[in-house]
Amino acid sequence: MHHILRFFSNNGPFFTWLVLAIFSIVLLGHSDPYHRSVWLGGANVVSGGVSEMADGVFGYFGLRTANAELMARLATVEEENQHLRRELQQRADVDSVLKNPRSYTYTVAHVVDNSIVRSANYLVINRGENDSIRIGMGVADQNGVVGFVSQVSGDYAQVISVLNPMFQLSVCLKSSQSTGTLVWKGESPLYAHIEDLPRNLAYEIGDTVVTSGFGNAFPRGVPVGRISELVSSDNNNFLSFKVELFTHFDRLNDVYVIQNNEPCPF
Repeated sequence: MHHILRFFSNNGPFFTWLVLAIFSIVLLGHSDPYHRSVWLGGANVVSGGVSEMADGVFGYFGLRTANAELMARLATVEEENQHLRRELQQRADVDSVLKNPRSYTYTVAHVVDNSIVRSANYLVINRGENDSIRIGMGVADQNGVVGFVSQVSGDYAQVISVLNPMFQLSVCLKSSQSTGTLVWKGESPLYAHIEDLPRNLAYEIGDTVVTSGFGNAFPRGVPVGRISELVSSDNNNFLSFKVELFTHFDRLNDVYVIQNNEPCPF
């Protein structure tokens, strides 16, 4: 304690000057608009730099997570492709099948705005009419279905999210031809419901739900989610399921807009 007091005693003039300098700077910043703006500008530069560094760090780890999910999805796609190749090799007309043009094309877009906590959620992507985006096109990411294009301008498009009570999509179990309707009932952004599946449908908890291919927006087989539980239904002729969605709506980044090159004539 004695050494501390001696230190402050020997350096008293310096600490006095330091306190007065700090007081003068604060007083000048509050009394003079110009110096206040300089002071705040400098603080914003520092805080902005720190924020940018923090964003870069968190963005890096977020990128690692997204990359891991993408690689997992690509592995699944490759497995499905291998299965399809084996089936095609068993057919006599393999070459003609492989030479047919693709029915769908995909445009990559970046999500610039998104909501998940409202009663009716939408997102905005940075592709529009100038990129051949049209109302009604399906939107998905590497995990599963995201929504439909609902409004379009030159360079942007609004997408009605799966997390919107107005969103409805024809879906089925991956192993079944029976179809139901995917709806969101305003609950958790992690879950939706399937309604109107036939009661005699064979199913198991954990079964994968995919798009049925009915309508113009999505081809058959785009992932949607997995059955998490059976929900009691007032209609004894149909089943209703709670579905855990594959798409992580809280961290949407890049999506695919799906264009049907052979639209339904009806």
